[in-house]
Amino acid sequence: CMKIEYFIKKQNRLLSKIQFEFMRDEYFSFLQSDEKLIGLIGARGVGKTTLLLQYLKKSKQKYLYIIADDIIFQDIKLYDIADEFYTLGGRVLVIDEIHKYPNFELELKKIYDFLSLEVIFSGSSALKLDNAKADLSRRAVIYEIEGMSFREFIELKEGLILPSFSLEEILENHVDIAYELLEI
Repeated sequence: CMKIEYFIKKQNRLLSKIQFEFMRDEYFSFLQSDEKLIGLIGARGVGKTTLLLQYLKKSKQKYLYIIADDIIFQDIKLYDIADEFYTLGGRVLVIDEIHKYPNFELELKKIYDFLSLEVIFSGSSALKLDNAKADLSRRAVIYEIEGMSFREFIELKEGLILPSFSLEEILENHVDIAYELLEI
């Protein structure tokens, strides 16, 4: 239990700083699926960690957030933490920066095969799951988190919420859209 308490203290410190003024809502649907193993990949700074923490702060399930490059993993295995968490009634395990954990594929496979946990992990877009040692490509559903759109950037920096338009809408109605945006 000491190991779990260590992670809970760290997770609670991070969650206390999370705000909801700006959220990338379209990505929440990925996290709310019924999949057992969900991966979020994307370049550094696209908001994977913030997205995960916002999701957890709204979650009603018993969850645990861990960062895979934590120094504690020099002494213990990822699977051991997951097993202990599951034994205590845990349901959702979130592993951030998974690509920094050695042989993460083997640990995720073992968690997937032996524990009834929903696992959400994030990592660099350089993550090569298709060629992973334990063949995670058959188990994990991977979503790529893109960088912010200009519309999202304006919302974040100026607090101005603009409507979104498809490329087809812009091509067909660009003049009307321009006038509509000028009125905001």
